[in-house]
Amino acid sequence: MTRELPRSGAAPETGYEPSYAHFDSQLMRTLREEAYGEDIGQHSWVSADELRSDIRLLGLSPASRLLDLGCGPGGPLAFLISVCGCLGTGIDLSAAAIEAARRRAESAGVGAKLVLVQADLNRSLPLPNESFDVAVSLDVILHVADRLAVFGELARVLKPGGRLLFTDAGVLTGSISSDEVATRGAYGPIQLCPAGFNECALQQSGFTLLASEAARRFLERRGFRGGGRRDFLLRGVMIHNYAMDKLLTQGTP
Repeated sequence: MTRELPRSGAAPETGYEPSYAHFDSQLMRTLREEAYGEDIGQHSWVSADELRSDIRLLGLSPASRLLDLGCGPGGPLAFLISVCGCLGTGIDLSAAAIEAARRRAESAGVGAKLVLVQADLNRSLPLPNESFDVAVSLDVILHVADRLAVFGELARVLKPGGRLLFTDAGVLTGSISSDEVATRGAYGPIQLCPAGFNECALQQSGFTLLASEAARRFLERRGFRGGGRRDFLLRGVMIHNYAMDKLLTQGTP
């Protein structure tokens, strides 16, 4: 069985909650399979093949302790645990997401390896210092109020030399309208940032940037084209003048 830690800063059911209620329906499973090629319960722009490659980059092994910050319904987290055999902790504000993550972990046979925490990412993480070898956060960082504070908390809970992989779908590459901001923030508050901001904030928090790329492979396979890392636009997928950055960092040894 999954073990759930006490709630911290729980919020009423808003934002993504309605979508989580139907996350495991046959329709949603079919849509994910058609969109990603393999349904692992994704709730963000990530494919199973990309996660398989990330296991090597992150150095995940059965001895690792993995944190998923903003785990949502737990698809990628359960997938990583099942593939590499590590212990995992998922943290999310949504009660519906936590429940969906519990069900997915049990169905994947990794419930005994997973701890779930319902908590507000805008507050101090209810986790011990230096307790994780690896952390991932997929398309979540744009929903927090203070990225620098979150990076600082991740640096605190990661062991010396621990690695962090996160994607950010809120990097601005040009001007946007108020209507576009409203559309992008339909599920709740968002924080957009200019290109390069995340790298600077990570460095201030004690991380060293190991790799950076736009999430172009997934989109190019579906007919979208872009230029370099900084100007790869998710046109037709999200909003004009947004890019998605994928960053791999390492804490101070």
